[in-house]
Amino acid sequence: RAASARAATAPLLADLPVGGFTGTLANRFGTDSAGRGLVRAKTGTLTGVHSLAGYVTDRDGTPLVFAVMTDDTDDVNPFVTQAAIDDVAAALAGCSCGG
Repeated sequence: RAASARAATAPLLADLPVGGFTGTLANRFGTDSAGRGLVRAKTGTLTGVHSLAGYVTDRDGTPLVFAVMTDDTDDVNPFVTQAAIDDVAAALAGCSCGG
């Protein structure tokens, strides 16, 4: 949120990967996901830890800042964990929760 409020850092937001299109999010947020093209975020992965932090524009056009992190997922398929985190961000894109 602070980055978007400063002229010197606001352009950095455009450099974040776009869900379903670029960078580490190119193969995430498939064609049927509400987050495709609307989620801009940075991924993070360690053994048993997955995260996604960035911003998304909700259904009403309101930008929402979010961070989702899981821990202790060693026994869960990493793609299942990743999909669950993506579902959280996609739910924000599909909601009218910013206003």
